[in-house]
Amino acid sequence: MTCPHSWRRCGADCHSSVHRAPDRSRNVMRIVIASASGQLARATAKYALEKVPPGDVVMVTRNPAALAEFKDRGVTVRYGDYDRPESLPAAFEGGDRLLLVSLHELGHRVTQHKNAINAAKSAGIRHIVYTSYIMVDPDCPSTVVPDHLRTHELLDESGLDVTYLRNGLYAETPVTQILPPAIARGVLVDNTDHARGAFVHRDDCAAVAAEVLTSSGHEGRTYDVTGPELLSFADLTALAAEVSGRPVAYQSVDDESFDAVLREAGVPDDVRGMIVSFGTALRAGYGEPLTDTVERLTGRPPRPIADLMERHRDLLAGA
Repeated sequence: MTCPHSWRRCGADCHSSVHRAPDRSRNVMRIVIASASGQLARATAKYALEKVPPGDVVMVTRNPAALAEFKDRGVTVRYGDYDRPESLPAAFEGGDRLLLVSLHELGHRVTQHKNAINAAKSAGIRHIVYTSYIMVDPDCPSTVVPDHLRTHELLDESGLDVTYLRNGLYAETPVTQILPPAIARGVLVDNTDHARGAFVHRDDCAAVAAEVLTSSGHEGRTYDVTGPELLSFADLTALAAEVSGRPVAYQSVDDESFDAVLREAGVPDDVRGMIVSFGTALRAGYGEPLTDTVERLTGRPPRPIADLMERHRDLLAGA
């Protein structure tokens, strides 16, 4: 049974009757991790292998050679491609639980997710764990949300057990992609107007996913997976200046002006719309859920974004 609030901001605070405390006992379950060459999936596999033997893990990828280290450890590595749906049932065969990592190509990824869900049913998968997004809500203006909502619908209609991991804003995005060029320019310009989000390490999301995949009692549950604190991009800019030792200002502008800045920088139309709509959604409060999910499921607190900045000090400093 799936949580009736699967798209809402319920997470750790949902009072639905299906949100009972999970059973931490380990069952003999074979886990299938799809999109296994990606960063989140690989990290999830490493955490899962701390809890279950390699023979209970199947990793599915378009590039099996990229997972040689896991194969050498005894993990089953199989070829599977979301765009070749005929390849997926055999790739998922023998699995009980499937980690379905949301893909990146807006619009097309709904078809890819549908192919994976149909293949999971054909292969006898009983439980899908889907990496959703903290902002998933029908009223959210972010352009990445509709694909997630449609995927939720497909999963809810599948007849399979489902767990939704509504991952927060990845801390790696501002630290490694947004802040370094802003520091080089001396200013970060956006349209978020000091709105805040609970930025979470991708590795913490992976640890939560591994816990859900390797223990029972998570069926029908929705988890909001967040970092430990709410921070604005102005806060992030100040932290980055401190860590890098370089001055950097923060400036928020309206959506139209920010769109013009991005257009001048040569950002493609679809990407530009995604970036601008993210700021609009953040201003509306869709990034603000703050939960204890990481600590409650993994036993350790989520790591602050300052830790990630320290790890990437040279990148931020332009060294």
